[in-house]
Amino acid sequence: MDKDRTTSVDLFAELPDEQVEKLAGTANEWSASKGDTLIQREDSAFQLFAIEDGSVEVCKEQEKLATVGKGEVVGEIGVAKRGVRKASVEVAEDAKGFFLTNSQVEMLRREADGFEERLKALVEKRGF
Repeated sequence: MDKDRTTSVDLFAELPDEQVEKLAGTANEWSASKGDTLIQREDSAFQLFAIEDGSVEVCKEQEKLATVGKGEVVGEIGVAKRGVRKASVEVAEDAKGFFLTNSQVEMLRREADGFEERLKALVEKRGF
């Protein structure tokens, strides 16, 4: 994956070059069609999804909490807190991007200066 794709996502924009290279070399791509479920509430949290195109809706018990799109991530709360998903994520318009596994996120938390703080700030901001 091209490293510019990595830094086009807000959460990863300030990563050091070394971490960007690692991330670009190990991130996996995903795509989903409108109406697909990307994340199911109460499932175990194993991935953090970066959105490069399209949009998704974060919902909890049929209530729409947010629309998330290009340059943003979803799944951060479950991955950061290592628990079950607090909300479902439905694809609002055809979407694609890349995802990181728990172990990739943990590596960034340990090795990338400032990443832990940015992740915590995002979790606090959203607080679904």
